[in-house]
Amino acid sequence: MTRRFNDPTSKLVDVDWDDPRLQDLLRKIEGLRLDNRGTFKARPVRLHLGWHVTSGPDSPGIPVTMVGDSGPGGLVIKTDFPLQPGEPVTLDRMLATGVGSLLQCDVERCKSGSRPEDQGHGVFISWLRAHRP
Repeated sequence: MTRRFNDPTSKLVDVDWDDPRLQDLLRKIEGLRLDNRGTFKARPVRLHLGWHVTSGPDSPGIPVTMVGDSGPGGLVIKTDFPLQPGEPVTLDRMLATGVGSLLQCDVERCKSGSRPEDQGHGVFISWLRAHRP
C-alpha cells in the first residue's frame, strides 16, 4: 500500500500585507485579547494548605474561587496570594446536598492575573492537579 505525501505548503496562499482592507482589519483587532474562560461557572471553594483537613460548612479553609478546569483532573483557582508549584493543597467544595467534598491537589503553576480587572488587585491564578476526582 502506498501513501501519497501531502505537502503542507501546497495549500498556502500569498497574502498582500499592504492591502488596505487587510490593514484596516488588523487595526480593528489589534487590541483584542483571547479569553479562554469557556462556559465554566465560577464558584466559591475553601482552600487548605496541606492534605490533612476536615470538610464541612465550618471548615477553617481560605475562601477562594474556582474559575475553571484544565482537562481531566485539572482545576484552576483564583486567590489573592501566590501558591508555590508542587505545594500540596486541599479544596473543600460544598455540594448541593450541603455535604463537603474534599479534593487533594498539587499546585502545577501559579501566575499573576493578567486581565485588566486583575491589575492592582493582587490576583493570582493557580493551576492544580487533583489526586482523586
